[in-house]
Amino acid sequence: MNKLISWIGALALSSWVCFVDGQSDLPCIWYGRSHLKGSHWQNKADNGPARPLNSPEAEEIFKRRCPTFYEEYKGPNGDAELLLCCDADQAIDLDAGMTQADGVYSRCPTCVANMALTICAMTCAQNHSLFLTAYNEPYDNHEYVEHIDYRLSAETASKVYNSCASIQHPQTGRPVMDLGCGAYNAKTCDYRKWYNSMGDADSSDYVPFTINYIYDDDEVGSSNEDDAIFLHLDPLDCGQSYDNNYACACIDCDESCPISTPPAGQEDPWQIAGLYGVTFIVSLIVGILLAVLIFWGSFGRCQAPNVCMPTLYGGFLHTSFRFWGTFCAKHPVLVLAICSWVIGGLGYGIRYMNVTTDPVELWAGEESRTRIEKEYFDEHFGPFYRTNQIFVKPKDKSYFTHEAPSGLLQFGPAYEFNFLKEVFELQEAIMKLGLDEGVGLNKVCYAPMLYPGEEPEVKDCVIQSLYGYFQHDMSRFESSYEDSNNYTINYLNQLEDCLRVPMMEDCFGTYGGPIEPGIAVGGMPKVSAGEDPDYLLATGLVLTFLGRNQNDPSKLENNLEWELKFINFLKSYTSDRLDIAFSAERSIQDAIVELSEGEVGTVVISYVVMFVYVAIALGRIRSCRGFFRESRIMLAIGGIVIVLASVVCSLGFWGYLNVTTTMLAIEVIPFLVLAVGVDNIFIMVHTYQRLDRSQYANTHEAIGAAIGQVGPSILQSAASEFACFAIGAISDMPAVRTFAMYAAAAILLDFLLQITAFVALMAIDERRYRSGRLDMLCCVRTAKILNDSSDVGMLEKLFKHFYAPFLLSKTVKTIVLLAFTVITCLSLMVCPSIEPGLDQELSMPKDSHVVKYFQYMDDLLAMGAPVYWVLKPGLDYAQPEQQNIICGGVECNDDSLSVQLYTQSRYPEITSLARSASSWIDDYIDWLSISDCCKYNATTLAFCPSNSKSDDCLPCPREFTDDGLRPKPETFNRYVQFFLSDLPDAECAKAGRAAYADAVIYTLDDEGLATILDTYFMQYSTTSTTSPQFTSALREARRIASEINAMYQAHGVDVEVFPYCVFFIFYEQYLTIWNDALFSLGLSLVAIFVVTLLITGFDITSALIVLFMVICIVINMGGMMWAWSITLNAISLVNLVVCVGIGVEFVSHIVRSFKEAEGTAQDRAMRSLTVTGSSVLSGITLTKFAGIVVLAFSNSQVFQVFYFRMYLGIVLIGAAHGLILLPVLLSLLGPLPGLRKTSSDEPLTP
Repeated sequence: MNKLISWIGALALSSWVCFVDGQSDLPCIWYGRSHLKGSHWQNKADNGPARPLNSPEAEEIFKRRCPTFYEEYKGPNGDAELLLCCDADQAIDLDAGMTQADGVYSRCPTCVANMALTICAMTCAQNHSLFLTAYNEPYDNHEYVEHIDYRLSAETASKVYNSCASIQHPQTGRPVMDLGCGAYNAKTCDYRKWYNSMGDADSSDYVPFTINYIYDDDEVGSSNEDDAIFLHLDPLDCGQSYDNNYACACIDCDESCPISTPPAGQEDPWQIAGLYGVTFIVSLIVGILLAVLIFWGSFGRCQAPNVCMPTLYGGFLHTSFRFWGTFCAKHPVLVLAICSWVIGGLGYGIRYMNVTTDPVELWAGEESRTRIEKEYFDEHFGPFYRTNQIFVKPKDKSYFTHEAPSGLLQFGPAYEFNFLKEVFELQEAIMKLGLDEGVGLNKVCYAPMLYPGEEPEVKDCVIQSLYGYFQHDMSRFESSYEDSNNYTINYLNQLEDCLRVPMMEDCFGTYGGPIEPGIAVGGMPKVSAGEDPDYLLATGLVLTFLGRNQNDPSKLENNLEWELKFINFLKSYTSDRLDIAFSAERSIQDAIVELSEGEVGTVVISYVVMFVYVAIALGRIRSCRGFFRESRIMLAIGGIVIVLASVVCSLGFWGYLNVTTTMLAIEVIPFLVLAVGVDNIFIMVHTYQRLDRSQYANTHEAIGAAIGQVGPSILQSAASEFACFAIGAISDMPAVRTFAMYAAAAILLDFLLQITAFVALMAIDERRYRSGRLDMLCCVRTAKILNDSSDVGMLEKLFKHFYAPFLLSKTVKTIVLLAFTVITCLSLMVCPSIEPGLDQELSMPKDSHVVKYFQYMDDLLAMGAPVYWVLKPGLDYAQPEQQNIICGGVECNDDSLSVQLYTQSRYPEITSLARSASSWIDDYIDWLSISDCCKYNATTLAFCPSNSKSDDCLPCPREFTDDGLRPKPETFNRYVQFFLSDLPDAECAKAGRAAYADAVIYTLDDEGLATILDTYFMQYSTTSTTSPQFTSALREARRIASEINAMYQAHGVDVEVFPYCVFFIFYEQYLTIWNDALFSLGLSLVAIFVVTLLITGFDITSALIVLFMVICIVINMGGMMWAWSITLNAISLVNLVVCVGIGVEFVSHIVRSFKEAEGTAQDRAMRSLTVTGSSVLSGITLTKFAGIVVLAFSNSQVFQVFYFRMYLGIVLIGAAHGLILLPVLLSLLGPLPGLRKTSSDEPLTP
């Protein structure tokens, strides 16, 4: 068993020294310097006793660096002679070595003090030969210590390591052990690997000589004899503090963190079988009650309720429309002339129309919070980088192994040699794009590791890819050799080291910074949030080229040109090994333009299909011989021209008002207005054809009578649709709002033109028909064969003789009621389960390269976007009291901004924050505390880089507070600009230019003192690829910001922080989408109820029937959205609002016809279904269906999902309710003693 002697030089640590008898005066192993080896002094071998340290400067260093040893050796009275095994030069070397450690570990004073115990014991402690064994080599006329064995207890080493293991590196948000553990990262490091890395002179340029650490729990061997003596200390935990010192802060030591409640996230609602519990229970109860009521009504003896449908002033609307129709039919030329003037005047405004393709302008309102925050960020810090990215997958999916010194390693298919070589060759080709034309990558890239005024070369550009681990050197990648242990050392060994510890200098890219594995590779097996995946198992690579961005679009010409070269090059790139997906910053905007241009053909085909159907269906063609006389082709053309004219007028009207629109709206609105407007054409023409024209003296009176009958219904449906689109215009999303505004104006203008211009066209066409002239060949006459009797079409006959009797039979009515009850209740159950969001790829054309990019993003993206916590002006950063509410180091408040962000990052599965936030103020304070980092030119007083060796560059004169932790206000303000100008290196790793040059906005006064205004703290998020993930991240970010702002208010500080992420602006709508949906739909339902109530002359019964049917249509639309995986977003919400308006069309005409009919409820239902239902089917359902089906072949997924699917659902569900459920419900009403008009133009039974 090993003999362990505990030794320490600090009574204050409650440790003790047990000297072996006869060993109290053991010799030193070295004393003084020998010679330089590289940049390090070697120690001269010695076997003499400890000597006095006769140097006040060195004694002050030893007192500061080794306080516990100093107090012990100076004795209780402090007057003993200081005897050490190091001279003054070695004390200075000790301080220099500790200064390097300060740059990494100084955030945690206890860690630094614990490290100092073992370093001071080794370097200067009396009798250190007890636990050190020196191995000497000759040099000149003496010997020097070539390497040593350091016998250290495992408990001591473990406690020192544990006190340092949690320290964070503010610039990267990663643990410092990613920097300080050699070839291991914080996840795989332990105390042995840490100490071994600090003693490995062969692998590290910062270790002066080899230190072989031996631990007391090692197996007994040649290096661990039974009588070996081990150094045993009692270091403090990170949450404890030494005398006159501080414990580590919360960010660097979990023990120091206050007890806090973990964030709960958004609470999931109560669910049953995966569905929203409340609606599930309500639907179930309502469904059961209605089913019981239906069965009771069907098989019992119950009296139908007496229902009254009174009309207070319905005759006024009838008379007004009849008068107006007669006037327009009597003076068609005048009416058409006036309409043409109006159309021309309004249409001229198109020249002033603005069309945008900017995604931000499309999806974020000017008053939206995220839009305001984005504009604030862009204005103060500049817009987010321009990201040009390539995802690469190998076509060969094979995994393979590699025998390495660390063991047998398994690699994913992304690391196959030939695949990597081709990827790197592809990267080299991209890096050369545009160089010959003067618009190369160096002209547009982001290059943070340059001093102001330096022009970047391509090697200085930030390129995140695996090739950076080889410094873009193909020969280094291809290098391979066998080591002394017969291991093949090649590119895989470099990848193993760099993927595990990307912060090693040997792994830095040519731009001077690290390559993040989470950005460079992807497709690893999934791990829990906050855990690093096994990067060696990657199945794909990511190449990211960051470009500078500008607020002024005119300054982006070079960027746009290079990005176009990037896109064109990759579009034409082919490979047998690589499967690539890519996107440039301009790609989405280009895709929006491509989408708009690509759908013109779809819309044109839709118009042609609908035109053909209307032209055939409008006429009453009895034979081929009379086709051109009885057809209504010119009238159909006129009706479609009127629809297009209404769209043109809408575009021109809003163009005059400078309301920006989108190409998508310009293409969808004509289709929408055509689908909505053509049904009015059918209803007017069919109503006129049903009249017995022999009862009218002339054509214009007959047309006036027809318009008098259908005018109120047309007004009701048009007013409802207009109201619903107007409500859609309250959306915060610009694309949706302008779409609704343009559509509302088009609907209104279409209605006005239909009751004017189309009535005039009807009169002209009827005169043509009655004069025996042919359609389209009006100069050709035929013999007059007039038929003034009412004309009944084939469809109406089918309704009268087959469909209506079948539907209104008792058995079928029961089945219909039960079926609709079940479907509606099921729809109500699933409606709350509709997922909010809009998949990114749906907004792109199917054949766009961006679609594949979004798909690959889901597989290969392993790192989320950065979140910037923007702190507005209001703090005096030079005052320690105000530093304490934002910083994360020693003396900082437990609820400071940095501490709160760190605390939240410990719960990444909820907050979506992957790391602690970068903190420029902590790094600035640490940078100032290192004497050789801040330098100034003694002649000009200007900034000097920290690595400058010029004689004119001197250390900055600095003043600190009494405790030495914080700079005094003048020192703080004077050197901010120096910190933000200094590039980091091994000596001054916390210099701020690379990480913080854009993060701090300040002004300088005449004396060169800075006043900091705006600043941000950057924090990486976890990977988000779906709308719910982005929405949750935004929600949590706002919650965190509100808690931080509450903390500021509690401290009486008038300052505000807000989160900004480049993606947040597109997902803000989903935070309130359900509230917006319920509000908009509720408002729409109120609008159509009010419109119906007013137009029907305060017929409350008719208004309630229409309202009930429309509610059923909307509920079933929700069920269809859930079943067809249509998400809830601003587009689908507007479609639901439109569904309310269009639903009125399927219902209102039949309700009005039912009201005006005679007989029992069954008779009235039969007649309204026969006469009006057939027109609804042919004029509303089939016309819309004809145009909608074409959208199924659209290249746009937005068209397919949100226009084809939803409008198909609106048509089919609306038709089912209007032509199946409504007649059944109406037939069940009571006597209906309503007020009925008795005019000569009363609709006649065919």
